Amino acid sequence: MKKRPWTVVICCGAICLLLVGQAAAQQASPSLAGSAQITASATVPRLVRFSGAVKDADGKPRTGVAGLTFALYKDQEGGAPLWLEVQNVQLDGNGRYSALLGASTAEGVPVELFSANEARWLGVQPENQAEQPRVLLVSVPYALKAAEAESLGGKPASAYVLSPTAGSAAASPTKAASPAATCSTPPCDVITSGGAAGFIPMFTDATTVQSSTIFQSGGLVGIGTASPTRTLDINGEIRVAGGNIFMQRNLTDLAGRRNWAWGTETFNVGDVSLFVSTSNTAFPSVPVFTALSNANMGIGLPTPAAKLDVLGNGNFVASAVGAVALSAQATEATTSNTAISGLADGAGGAGVVGEAENGSTAVGVWGLSSSGYAGQFSGNVSVSGNVSAAMQNFRIDHPLDPAGKYPYHASVESSEMMNIYTGNAVLDESGAGVVQLPAWFEALNTDFRYQLTAVGGPGPGLYVAQEIQSNSFRIAGGTPGLKVSWQVTGVRQDAYARTNPLVVEVEKSERERGYYIHPQLFRQPPAQSIEWAQHPLQMKRAEQSQAAEKLR
Repeated sequence: MKKRPWTVVICCGAICLLLVGQAAAQQASPSLAGSAQITASATVPRLVRFSGAVKDADGKPRTGVAGLTFALYKDQEGGAPLWLEVQNVQLDGNGRYSALLGASTAEGVPVELFSANEARWLGVQPENQAEQPRVLLVSVPYALKAAEAESLGGKPASAYVLSPTAGSAAASPTKAASPAATCSTPPCDVITSGGAAGFIPMFTDATTVQSSTIFQSGGLVGIGTASPTRTLDINGEIRVAGGNIFMQRNLTDLAGRRNWAWGTETFNVGDVSLFVSTSNTAFPSVPVFTALSNANMGIGLPTPAAKLDVLGNGNFVASAVGAVALSAQATEATTSNTAISGLADGAGGAGVVGEAENGSTAVGVWGLSSSGYAGQFSGNVSVSGNVSAAMQNFRIDHPLDPAGKYPYHASVESSEMMNIYTGNAVLDESGAGVVQLPAWFEALNTDFRYQLTAVGGPGPGLYVAQEIQSNSFRIAGGTPGLKVSWQVTGVRQDAYARTNPLVVEVEKSERERGYYIHPQLFRQPPAQSIEWAQHPLQMKRAEQSQAAEKLR
């Protein structure tokens, strides 16, 4: 039966360590020659040879140089590493490598890891991959502890010799024990003067070890706190001088948590920029997000000029019932301000586009004002459909007082879609005349009505001698040279008028029933207006906004 490669490799490395450990505990042997000789003063190398293989996500062997993280654990699964190091190893054509654990530091693998009579598991994690299944170390790596066979706790036995007592054979009345001298040049004998459980030790002077402010409980580490709740929990400020802070984490996290979260209780004045690189070699020149100390924030802009300044397209989606995808409010009541401004520089562009397709009361662009204009246009207005209004006026600067007055004229309403044409005609020597109309007149109109008025004299006999034919009609019954004012009306018969005939009287919809265009004229409250029936959520928000404005 073929053995697993991990077990075979570790056993081979362990045998080597065992031979070195045994040789170190013996006197030099005459049978050993040259560099193979090991004396009693030889140091046991704190290295463990380990061999393995690395494959990519498709299971194919990787080649070249790979970064590996080696970690020793107490358990086969879970728990924080007791020791770890990172090495770059050379992979052969089959993805295999051989490494000396502990080679990255002069001290090697700490011997105290193997002094507790507990199992140790080795985990290997290639860069950008998950950790491979942990491997149980066989007994030989624990022989590193045999390096202390010649010492007690890492100190020579002479360090523990008591001062001679009176009457002993070794007593010397002329020489007393001298106090330990302070060590200023490492290596030094270490004196542990005390500490607290869970706290990482630190040197308080050259030879004294006490507790630091770093606390570890399981896999959680706290700095300035003995109750960490995260892998690294810091109670205090973090200061980085002369460089940037780079953060990286996995894309998955526990449910309900954000991948990244920034928060603060107090902050000094400063700017924050978030860069996201799309290249492994080039640092991006423009930040994805920028927050300035003046509270301006930018997306795609290094120096935002507004509270929110975006370079590029924006898309806002609100799917909840009654939700508003984008809401803007200009709250300064003492000056003229703008909540939303749209500008399109492209040829044929549109500054504002609104679209609503669900139901007959849907509105693409809706304006509301209780005192001013709900909509105002400075320029031409084009409407491809119908225009509905309680009254349609025209207004211009007054011709006699353009600086001080406006004249208002109301449009003429009718129960039919009618066109009105007027003009003047002078009768010939027979007291008759022909009125010529445009070439498209009969194509556009039908059902003609006529009016004739004599100007400058009586015309009791005036009449329409021939109705409109070939886009003209004939007047007769007047006196030679008489001036006649005429008026002709026609009902529209173009394609749009035929497809969309005017319905003079309609029932209000079930939703609009009980509501009024102008409720105050019927002694009804404002909430009974048609707008409340058609857009209740928007009207409620507008009412709340107006109430809040009055409180300012």
